[in-house]
Amino acid sequence: MIRFLKDRFRRSEAGGVTVEFVILLPLVFYFFFLALETGLWSAREIMLRRATNLAVRDVRLATGATPGYDAMKALICERSVFDAGCLENIRIEMRAMPIADWADLGGPAPCVDRDEDFDPANGFLPGQQNNLMMMRVCRLFEPLLPGTGLGRQLPEGSDGQYGVRVTTAFVTEPRG
Repeated sequence: MIRFLKDRFRRSEAGGVTVEFVILLPLVFYFFFLALETGLWSAREIMLRRATNLAVRDVRLATGATPGYDAMKALICERSVFDAGCLENIRIEMRAMPIADWADLGGPAPCVDRDEDFDPANGFLPGQQNNLMMMRVCRLFEPLLPGTGLGRQLPEGSDGQYGVRVTTAFVTEPRG
């Protein structure tokens, strides 16, 4: 009986493609979802960078009073394409950088921590005329597919969201 089954399976090639399909399909889907998540992350980073640069243009040109923290958040969020929940998920840090006595900002831009009940000091200090200013922005997004591909590899917060970070530098132009 065993010899009969062994000979029968050895001669038959039916189902050979099915085995390859079952083995390779998860790999193909993995790379597809990896590419999809990477493209979405890249689009989010580009749109956040664009919105930040458009908002910084208003500050840099000193077209009036320097906007505060909440006004700057609103400027960035209204110019961003991905604006769902933007005001709650964005954090801005801006400070003057002394040229003569350079000090590094130290680490990546801080993101919103949803575990905290309060909003810690944000380090948003508008500068004076002719100051070199550094602005760092972090916006939290949910991964499209958190358990696969890039969604599993991205550094995440306690609630499973990952931060897209943007840094820009500018000099505040003199007024008048």
